[in-house]
Amino acid sequence: MGFQELMLVNFTLVGPPHAFLLPTASLAESIKSMNLRPEEDDIPWEALRDNRDLNVFFSWDPKDRDVSEEDKKLSLEEETMWLRIRSLTLRLISGLSSLNHSVEPKNSEKTTENGVSSRIDILRLLLQQLEVALETGKRFIEREIKYPFLGPVPTRMAGFFNSGCSQCQTSSFYLVSDIYELDTNGLEDTVEIQERVENSLKSLLEQLKDVFSKCKGDLLEVKGGNLKTHPTLLENLVFFVETISIILWVSSYCESVLRPYKLNLQKKKKKKKETSIIMPPVFTSFQDYVTGIQTLISNVVDHIKGLETHLIALKLEELILEDTSLSLVRDYMEERKFSKTVQRKVQSSYLHSLLEIGELLKKRLETTKKLKI
Repeated sequence: MGFQELMLVNFTLVGPPHAFLLPTASLAESIKSMNLRPEEDDIPWEALRDNRDLNVFFSWDPKDRDVSEEDKKLSLEEETMWLRIRSLTLRLISGLSSLNHSVEPKNSEKTTENGVSSRIDILRLLLQQLEVALETGKRFIEREIKYPFLGPVPTRMAGFFNSGCSQCQTSSFYLVSDIYELDTNGLEDTVEIQERVENSLKSLLEQLKDVFSKCKGDLLEVKGGNLKTHPTLLENLVFFVETISIILWVSSYCESVLRPYKLNLQKKKKKKKETSIIMPPVFTSFQDYVTGIQTLISNVVDHIKGLETHLIALKLEELILEDTSLSLVRDYMEERKFSKTVQRKVQSSYLHSLLEIGELLKKRLETTKKLKI
């Protein structure tokens, strides 16, 4: 696991992601401990070198199975693209903690003193760069490059795109930009922006549901006496947890902006006893979105419980050989014993992963209950 991946895992583990309203600085503290700055790219892209020893992958025969220089070049290209995507995602997350309700005066879209870009300008620039990086990565994946069996391992980039999480994460960062613009200009002058936010919330929820649909299915299944694994489903669940964590950070920021506006309108309505003051529909849309997120996470937690039950109930000892002749059973006894040992370890590993994912999602579900405006 690369360093950028490890930091994203740490962000996923940080909780509850509600640092904008609760007296906890977990997000800010994590960013500080990782020495992350959204405005600084500390990776020397032009000087990157491949420190993997791919020469250890050696095939005696046939020679076309050897790792070629082209394989090494393509693998490094893929690793660099994936690293860029993950680095930009990290920097975007780190920029969230610097945004607060009414941090800048109304209609402030200018750079700060000494030519230093404002925090929202930095985030928007990073988002543009992420879009370019994602498009580049998609074009690479579309080439369907196959490395030799004894060769470099592909990155998780293809799984990331296929899961739909790349679109979800990008959409959530665009929502941050719109919410910031709403906050900067106020409710009265942002009717179009509010409509855009409402549509974004609905779209984001549907995208998450689509991601969940790609997580469904059994991780292990027995067919014809043989065990078949579906590691892609587990990887999709991992991407889902990462994405839901990012989206909840974004949702916390949205709440920190919308809640004061709603409270202010309620006070005016109560004080003046006016019935003419109408609450903008963006408030209801946000609450419906939060309810939808809660329902979705609950469904995923239930799905994971079902997967755990299935794995525990799976009796690997009962798997049979396709050919049960005594001679073959005798010949393959040791091999079968070894296979079952491996299968039990896979079963145990999958179960452990599910338990961890389930616990994280339960914490995220508790977080959604605090998202109220």
